[in-house]
Amino acid sequence: MLRHITDKKINRMNHKYHQFESAIEKYQTVSWYKHIQTVLSWVVICAQVLSLIVLIQTYTTPSFVGFIATLICAYLATDFINGLVHMFMDNNTHYTSCFGPLIADFHLHHHKLNYQEKHPIKIYFTESGYKVWLVFYLLILIFLQQTHFLPSNLELGLVAFGILSSFAELSHYWCHQPTTNHGMIRFLQKYRLLLSLEHHRLHHVHDNTHYAFLNGVSNPLLNIIARKYFKGYKNHSDQYVRAYFKQRNVFQT
Repeated sequence: MLRHITDKKINRMNHKYHQFESAIEKYQTVSWYKHIQTVLSWVVICAQVLSLIVLIQTYTTPSFVGFIATLICAYLATDFINGLVHMFMDNNTHYTSCFGPLIADFHLHHHKLNYQEKHPIKIYFTESGYKVWLVFYLLILIFLQQTHFLPSNLELGLVAFGILSSFAELSHYWCHQPTTNHGMIRFLQKYRLLLSLEHHRLHHVHDNTHYAFLNGVSNPLLNIIARKYFKGYKNHSDQYVRAYFKQRNVFQT
């Protein structure tokens, strides 16, 4: 009985691995996937700029305290919501869906702790193309700005959230580039305004934990949600990535 359960589990893992392998090869060979990411990046950037322009044209500051408090709330919400999305994506293994190749490519990010040095603008642009959900959020936000009266600080918070969600990708990138960071970045990391490698490393060392990647302040809450709703990625998506690179290295030798 135990052997039957074990064999069934192995067969299920092998089946899922072949789905991952097919998805990542499709991402690498079908140009449509990389083109759609570029298109999504442009849509996100243009929508962020447009929402900001509308905000500037209509915003009236009720108070400086309200302005600062709204930005702080948007910052905290960005850390939490983007952490939730990260949690879902790390544990999402629907490789046969239309977004399967994008999911498989996303799962490769656990393979390397140190990232290749790139200009922050390029990171901001490129990584925004992975955030399909942000496209819908920004388009809905712009629609609401054009058709409804939004209280000034609510609109400020919504626009700030849309922009900070892309900036979070920079914070994540900088914590993987500790030796090349500017002094100001290291200062912000030290005081937990940006994510630090020491804090984020726990996400890579331990399973199903520390998903936030703007500054990590929401990780205690995210960790509770992760334990309740997900089994973790190290025995699932990470296994498929390791098997893929292992097989590729064997093939190359």
